[in-house]
Amino acid sequence: MKKIALIAALALAVSLPQFFPAAASAAGKGTPDDPITWRMGGLYARGIGYGKTYETFAEAVKNLSGGRMVIDVIYDGEGVDAGQLLSAVRSGLLEAANPFQALHAGEFPAGIVDLGLPDGPENLMEIRAMYREGGWLEAVRKAYASIGIYYLGEAVNPGTFLLTKTPVNSLDDLRKMKIRCPGAYGKKLANLNITPVTMALSEVYTSLASGLLDGVDGCTILDHFDVKTYEMAKYLYPLPVANHQSIGLIANLEAFNALPADLKAILEAATMLYSDDVLNKSVIWERDALNEMIKAGLQYSPQPSPEDAKEWRAAGRKVWDEYAQTDAFSKELLDLQAKFLKDLGYEF
Repeated sequence: MKKIALIAALALAVSLPQFFPAAASAAGKGTPDDPITWRMGGLYARGIGYGKTYETFAEAVKNLSGGRMVIDVIYDGEGVDAGQLLSAVRSGLLEAANPFQALHAGEFPAGIVDLGLPDGPENLMEIRAMYREGGWLEAVRKAYASIGIYYLGEAVNPGTFLLTKTPVNSLDDLRKMKIRCPGAYGKKLANLNITPVTMALSEVYTSLASGLLDGVDGCTILDHFDVKTYEMAKYLYPLPVANHQSIGLIANLEAFNALPADLKAILEAATMLYSDDVLNKSVIWERDALNEMIKAGLQYSPQPSPEDAKEWRAAGRKVWDEYAQTDAFSKELLDLQAKFLKDLGYEF
């Protein structure tokens, strides 16, 4: 009963933000004996996947501030639901969070562009450079500020890949399949006349087993490994559906602005350390997960023909045009991304 009451109270807090001002939990003088404490909502559960990296951020804030500021991580399943993280930060129920932008598409379309549309930059360092040298960080911060949020920084992950129950020899094979592929990723498949299905990742395994689905995307290699989709779908399509994801850290704008200048700088520096940790670990974790999946029987589908590869990329770039029409922030981000990639020599 206590747990039910707690969940109900949290839900009420999200819906009635006026009762939870942004600085409510930040009480503290900002000294080692009386630190400012922020609550950060996590997308991942404790000890699962990238949830292991949250402590990197929390420890960096504490150490860099000399104990004057503390981050209290609230992992998924221990407080605010992952689908409520954006609204919880906007309302001030949480001071910070690591939200998955795809869960908030209706609230904030530009967040999907920040997450990473299909067929964007391929190299993880290029993506970091696009934020830091290509004008993206400033543009993303402007977009988030419009909804009362300060964007602390990006956290780049590898791309998403498609697993199918039977080999894919051509795009025509995929057009006969039902593929779990949500959001912008599903729009790319729809542009190829492939049937996308929106479904929670937790439901995918049984849907593959029952024949309701023929394949699954919207997942990194590590995601596939964690939920064991490879046991049902043993063929990996060689081309990514999306080349990357960036699931960064955000803060309530009012709470951030209330901090002294040095703690603001510390939060941004700690976010960079967190981002580096995510980037480095993703390379190792994805490699290890793929090796384990191959040991368990995962195989690659044949390499696509040049014609199929060109059509695959064009379908992803068409998604850019669709999102550029959603709002001015999305258009600005996509214009900056296109210029950045052209300057790097990408083909358009």
